[in-house]
Amino acid sequence: RFKVQGIPRLIILGPEPAGGGDRPLINDNLRPVIESGDFSDFPFVKKPYCDLDASGGEDINDKKCLVIFHENGDDDEQEEVVDVVKAVAEERDDGDDVSYYWCTNPKGMGERVRAAMKMTEVGDDPLVVLLDVPDQGGFYVSEESDFSKESVLKFLGAPGERKQM
Repeated sequence: RFKVQGIPRLIILGPEPAGGGDRPLINDNLRPVIESGDFSDFPFVKKPYCDLDASGGEDINDKKCLVIFHENGDDDEQEEVVDVVKAVAEERDDGDDVSYYWCTNPKGMGERVRAAMKMTEVGDDPLVVLLDVPDQGGFYVSEESDFSKESVLKFLGAPGERKQM
């Protein structure tokens, strides 16, 4: 029922419904919560955004994913990327149709995703990408030079030319 593929696996279930039946699944991936050590969001309702490394790219093959890379940014610039990803995800409220990620680590999942897109050169500016792996490995790259919540929302509305992994 919970599609557990690895052990150990920690999941959070909601309360038993008043009329009986199965308890609802609240979150099936608590790895990022545990690794960050931040338990202030209890009961850990799954958010549509996450660090790409912390998520392990769990749904990158299953649905569209916005990824904003900024591996060479300083702490303030990387924090801005995280804030923009969260703001875009909350404003768009796509349900389960799109996941939103940031990547500030030059190794790990980001390095693998960049290699798949044949975009291994890490620049000084944020790289905004919409991955659509379920569409036979398609992806889109923002050509916008201005980085802001508004520019990312504009890109998502009209992502431009489809590229192929």
